Amino acid sequence: MFPRPWRISITLKLLAWCIALLAVTYATSTLLVARTEEAVDGSAQLMRVNHELDVAIVRLVRQLEQMEGHRKTYEYLNGDEIYLEYVIDDLLEFRRLLEETMVSFPWLREDWGPLTEEYAITLKKGGDPVRLLGPGRTVALWLDILERTRLDNQERMQLRLKELRAGARQAAETGRLGLLMAIGIGLGGSLLLAWRLNSSLRELMRGIHDFGRFARTTPVVVKSRDELGELAGAFNRLTARLEREERMRSEFIAMLSHEIRTPLTSIRESVELVADGTLGGVVEEQKQFLDIARHESDRLAALLTRLMKVSSLEAGELEVELRAEDPAALVREALERIAPVARAVSIALVPGILEGLPPVLADAGHVGQVLLNLLGNAIKFSPPGSEVRLDVTAGEGEVVFTVTDQGPGIPEEDREFVFQKYYRGDDAKKSVDGAGLGLSICRIIAEAHGGLIRIESGPGRGSRFLFSLKTA
Repeated sequence: MFPRPWRISITLKLLAWCIALLAVTYATSTLLVARTEEAVDGSAQLMRVNHELDVAIVRLVRQLEQMEGHRKTYEYLNGDEIYLEYVIDDLLEFRRLLEETMVSFPWLREDWGPLTEEYAITLKKGGDPVRLLGPGRTVALWLDILERTRLDNQERMQLRLKELRAGARQAAETGRLGLLMAIGIGLGGSLLLAWRLNSSLRELMRGIHDFGRFARTTPVVVKSRDELGELAGAFNRLTARLEREERMRSEFIAMLSHEIRTPLTSIRESVELVADGTLGGVVEEQKQFLDIARHESDRLAALLTRLMKVSSLEAGELEVELRAEDPAALVREALERIAPVARAVSIALVPGILEGLPPVLADAGHVGQVLLNLLGNAIKFSPPGSEVRLDVTAGEGEVVFTVTDQGPGIPEEDREFVFQKYYRGDDAKKSVDGAGLGLSICRIIAEAHGGLIRIESGPGRGSRFLFSLKTA
């Protein structure tokens, strides 16, 4: 066995893309979380250290102010012992707050050395608070030290706040950039992957549509090494094989039609001779059977002609000589030729307005064949007493011929295949004779003229066949 070519499946592509997208998202989210945690830790440190130190300094300053107030009152009242007690209590409370602050913030011991030296003095009841706590010597010094510490702390707080704001902005920019990158990569990659898959699917759908509707076997081009590429390769191999088989069948039908035509011609001529009485008298009953044989011979000859025509058209032997033709003249000629058939089944032919139409580029003989085929089908499927319309309208750069009947219509599941060779719907097989070649011939001739042919129909509302030609 041949080794299977290496390929990347669609599932593997999607999985790889999801992993890549998750990796980008995870990296961005991790960086954003790290920056956010850094900002949160900085804020917590700012609140825990700088703010608490600022509060402690404020409490110390207030305690000193309270102590200074009691000292001044003591001086004003000429040594009231109660206020001396207040001063001593305030000093002890200040000492407690000072020690508590230095325990929480040990790096202040060096800066606050002058504050702690004062506590070498032991205050006793009855001592002189003026000498101990003179504002020019002690309290003012303490307040100055506390104020400088508070200002330094606020300066550090402002600097830290700036750093936090800068970090927050950087984290926001990083997160925004990461989000944009993730969205851009995700959207771009998804669009690229979707475009690759959709282009392959569209190419496959085009090939399937052309093959299913028009029996074309144009190879599909899918360059991806995945399931769609394998499917495209299998489809191309299948259509190539069907094309070879169809070519062989067309060649066989052409050969068979050619071989049958000679003996059929002999049979028809023999029947004509006998029916005309050249070989002797013919009774009425014999003449009826000879008429049947002649009629069936004509039908068989017409079938062989259509088979040979389709084979030659598919072989690319259709040559059209485009000339400027009057569409009204083409319509009148087709109606005149099909009129006897319509009268025989009581069908009224109704032409549309044929005035003021621009000339078209057409091969009159082949376009006449298209109109005859469309009118013949409309008559064949219309009930007696109804009408068949042939309208011609001028559009932008084209003229459209429309044949409308009042027949049973064509089901939706059959409309896609009516222009295929040999195709006949189930209802058509039961109601009318035919080989399913007329509309196939119409499609080939229409495409050779660079025009289009299409159908509008539905069960119970008749059918409309539209055939377009370019204006001259």
